[in-house]
Amino acid sequence: MAEGGQQQQGGQQRQQQQPSPVQLMGRALTDIRKVQNMLELQNPGQTEAIKMQREAGDLVWQVIQSMQQSQQQGSQ
Repeated sequence: MAEGGQQQQGGQQRQQQQPSPVQLMGRALTDIRKVQNMLELQNPGQTEAIKMQREAGDLVWQVIQSMQQSQQQGSQ
């Protein structure tokens, strides 16, 4: 019985380690914003690159919001 319990627990741990798509998008957004902030602080003259980072971050944020709305509607 103890072995079966360990296998079941291991399966639960594997499920917890896999981030959801929303979590993955959140990580991507965090990294995009970090790069954007680094550019703004270290290379303020790179206006086009900063603009592209800002737009990419905004797009990812829109996708996250859309995914969250879909999840909420699906659970209702």
